[in-house]
Parts: sequence; C-alpha cells; structure tokens
Amino acid sequence: MTDHPHSIDVVLALGGGAARGVAHIGILQVLAERGIRVRGIAGTSIGAIIGGMYAADCMKPLVEYLLKLDARRMLRLLDPVVPRSGLLGGSRVVDKMTDFAGDAQIEDLELPFVAVAADLRTGHEVLLREGSLVEAVRASFAIPGVFTPVQIGGRWLVDGGISSPVPIRAARTLFPDLPVIAVDLNNVDMVFEGEVLCSLDAPEEERELGRIERLLRRMRGDEEKRPGMLASISDAVTHMEHRLARFQIAADEPELLLEPPVYGIGLFDFHRSKSIIEAGRRCAEQALHADAVHALARHR
Repeated sequence: MTDHPHSIDVVLALGGGAARGVAHIGILQVLAERGIRVRGIAGTSIGAIIGGMYAADCMKPLVEYLLKLDARRMLRLLDPVVPRSGLLGGSRVVDKMTDFAGDAQIEDLELPFVAVAADLRTGHEVLLREGSLVEAVRASFAIPGVFTPVQIGGRWLVDGGISSPVPIRAARTLFPDLPVIAVDLNNVDMVFEGEVLCSLDAPEEERELGRIERLLRRMRGDEEKRPGMLASISDAVTHMEHRLARFQIAADEPELLLEPPVYGIGLFDFHRSKSIIEAGRRCAEQALHADAVHALARHR
C-alpha cells in the first residue's frame, strides 16, 4: 500500500467466489506494480476476506499461509457442525484471520473498507462499515448451507453474494468520484487452465485425513452417478451469482472489469493458491494495457 509518484487512484469491488477469490491477490499485486493506488475496497465473501486483510495491512502473512496450505491443512480449517444452519461453523477460519488482523476495527483501518453481507430475512444488502473486521468478514462469507449465519445488530447475516456478488455500488459509496475496478469471479466462460483434480482422491491420503475428509467425500458425491451436496451447493451458488453479477455489472458499469479465468475451482481448493494467484496476475496484466490505464487516469 505504498504511494507511487505517478499513481492512479481507484476503488476496488472484489467479488465473491470462495477459493476462486485467491485470484484477488494476484490482481492486487499487479495493481501495485503498475502504480495504481487502491484508495478503498468493498468486498463480498472471499473478496471481503482478501480486501479486509489488505486494508489491515496483513497481506504478507496471509499469502505466506496460503502458499503453504495443502489439502490436509485445509481440512483442519473446517469445523463441521451438522446438523445446524450450516455445515461448518467457521470458527477455525475466524481464528486464523484473528491471528493475522487481531481485534482490528473497520473504522480504524488506514484504508477505507466495507464488507458486504445479506440480511437472511429480507435478502437486502448490508454494508458493514464499522466494528470488528473479522466479525464483518465472517458474516460476508457465510455461504448459505455451508457456513452458519452470523448475528450482527440484531440481524442474521449471510454471504453478500446473495445480494451483491460484485459490490460495485458499495465501492462507490467509499469514493464516489474515483474509478471502480471490479473483479467478477463467476463468469462460467472463464475456465481455469490449471489442474483442478482434487488431491483428496489420492489413496494414501485417505488414512490420514480422518473423519472430516470422509464427510467431504460424501458431500462431493460421485460425478458419474449424481452430484454430492458440496458440489451441488458450489455449482448452484456459482450460477446464481453469475446471473446476478451480469445484471449488476450492466447497471453499475465499473470503469474496468476484471474476470480472471477461475471457473472450475472448487469451494475449498485453497491448496491450489499458487496457481489461482497466477491466474489473477495474468488477468490483470492483460487487462491493464496502456489504453485501459489511460482511461482510468482520465476519469474524474
């Protein structure tokens, strides 16, 4: 988050998409290299996680952690709570974010940030601009049926992708006069080019990963017979958010739209972070050609 002598100021709208959102990291890296200064971030779901950690100046430990994450460590982050309002409680993910960001409060961050969640009762967008950063992020990534909802201010909140998969309007509330760079992770035509075979299928892993792995195996199902619960939820959420994102992008028109090729990456494929970060980098490098940068610079 350092200044550049000829920096262009922008606001980011980082969309939701579970593990696909690790591509946000590669995009942020390229923006810094190109002298494009991020003045504020609105994030939905994984966009809130990456954006919130960036705003709290915690990117270095986050990236180091993700690059060390393998399938076994990823499973240890998951805390099944069946039967309840979600498959996973999310407390281990919260603990890890707390390791990085401590008890940071959104209103105290040097970089303006807003996490986007949805009211479970009404479906309305909820902008979380103050209070605990980690709690706000936890609400923003509460994928219905996967993570349990979070109660804040008397409302039960779930994943912001239900109402705003690409939070462009939320980004404009931070700096209405600055150009918005939006990142959409749910374009089903932008297929991930890396290997997406789940390493959990390796026979030697089966004895070591224990009951959580077996639970996830049952949820994933057998593609040759019928999709499992996890695959069904993942695909359904992706297609829903893709359609909603199309409408929002057309209505709100960001100054620059980035769509990294990450379709096909599973909800919890964070152990593929290196390849996903590279996909984000390639997308940003291709999109930020001279004409695009000049257009951002001219925007007032």
